Amino acid sequence: DKLRAMQISKTAPGAGIPAGMWCLALAIVAGCGSSGGSATISSQPLSGKIGGRPWTLATAASNSSLSTSDQFWVGAYSESFTPCSGSASLSADEVILTFPTTVGSYTLSLNFIETLYDGVANVNYGATSGQLVISAVTATTISGGANFAYNADNSVDGQFQATICP
Repeated sequence: DKLRAMQISKTAPGAGIPAGMWCLALAIVAGCGSSGGSATISSQPLSGKIGGRPWTLATAASNSSLSTSDQFWVGAYSESFTPCSGSASLSADEVILTFPTTVGSYTLSLNFIETLYDGVANVNYGATSGQLVISAVTATTISGGANFAYNADNSVDGQFQATICP
């Protein structure tokens, strides 16, 4: 699976500072891009938009290399493949979920960001607004729901089930 760091490809004119860093700084100082708040989560399958394109969950699996005893790292894709042994295409859009290994409700904030990866543009969008609910964790699966957004073109809402890879 691909490890992606938070990155924004556009820069502020003449400044050489990534536009995402400007928004993050403004969010801290002035509240740009609201953070926190609980969100209602749809009972439908996880879907939404990434890069302005429709996105619906087909396969979700934990990444054993990036998960720890305290935190799951889950890649969710609109492509179908065999979890834990297959992989999505390199240009696949992805929802990257990171959360504690325990059942609970987690409000997104500047300290708890979920990521929407636009595989076509190779850009990560860090959502800091919304909610993630983990309803069950077994030896083989994680079930829950999510509703979070970066903006109108990069947001997801609904239920998911992910395979826990050894």
